[in-house]
Amino acid sequence: MEKYILSQHPKLNPVLTSNKVYIVDSIKSGTGRADDNLYSKIIKPLFQLLKIGYEYYATTSAASIVEFARSLSKIEEDLTIIFISGDTSINEFINGLPEAKANQNITVFPIPGGTGNSLALSVNLTSQIEAVAKLVTSSNQPAPLYLYEVDFPTGSYHLVQDEKKDEIQGKLKFLVVVSWGFHASLVADSDTPELRKFGLQRFQIAAMNNLKQEQKYEGDCYINNRKISGPFAYWLVTSSQRFEPTFEISPKGNIFEESLYLVTFNTQEDKEGNGDYIMKVMKDVYNKGAHAEDPNVTYEKLKQGDEITLKTTNTEPIRNRRFCVDGSIIALPEQDRHEIKIAISNNVHKNWNLYILH
Repeated sequence: MEKYILSQHPKLNPVLTSNKVYIVDSIKSGTGRADDNLYSKIIKPLFQLLKIGYEYYATTSAASIVEFARSLSKIEEDLTIIFISGDTSINEFINGLPEAKANQNITVFPIPGGTGNSLALSVNLTSQIEAVAKLVTSSNQPAPLYLYEVDFPTGSYHLVQDEKKDEIQGKLKFLVVVSWGFHASLVADSDTPELRKFGLQRFQIAAMNNLKQEQKYEGDCYINNRKISGPFAYWLVTSSQRFEPTFEISPKGNIFEESLYLVTFNTQEDKEGNGDYIMKVMKDVYNKGAHAEDPNVTYEKLKQGDEITLKTTNTEPIRNRRFCVDGSIIALPEQDRHEIKIAISNNVHKNWNLYILH
């Protein structure tokens, strides 16, 4: 592999030679790491061969990513952060960033290491080896890494394996998705040690369990005061085209555009009680995003300046007030009604200019 890379592109991208480089290995993401992992067997010897200076940071706890982000408060250089992780770790890093000393640049590069690797898929990286090869051969100028913002009600909190964790302080940034309803429920219910070992299949197991219950999430969505009435079975906004290699949730999605897409459909009468109408839409998603043409599915582009508001009702039951934010689960306070606001931001956060190498 080293000989191939050297022969293909002997000159490294400036983000690997001019920036301070970190490798962040989220070792608990996805199905975990073996001893003969990607970093020790491939990246470390390759970087030594190419004389790329870097610091390696392996996570040791659920707080490691945020602690790493906060440790950058005294850094005055531009940074390149290589993540061996899923989407959640990159989200935690960005939300954990301290204020930069000046307008500094962070270039992110995702090596797919989680269960959900939508950001990596968005830059056409479907395997770890492919990602490493792209990292050291890409001559592309890094593109802006656009961020989006969700404002949850005061008292909302992180939910980890059904346990209440830290309350959210202020608005959250996200990169890939905010969801409610069926998608959020299956992500939340699949987050157990027993199911995580199944990798992507854990979502299918959780989906089957959820289809045994009525998928009815009451509320209405407003786009610039235009009402989209619930109740919803499925509701999400996303910047990404795919959540899995063949799960094309937003056929027109493009992370290089400053936009989101709304994907939603209403609860329908389900006489058999097996969620057939939901499964039909999900099969269309796997069929190259054919659901986008379904008249029962709302598929709509959201642009900079659009006001996106979700007003929920009957959200006292915990399953009705769980949201997925880039793979993390956020629970709303135990109240009947809530209002959630979403906005399209830009690629600047706390004086850091964020980019992605592709």
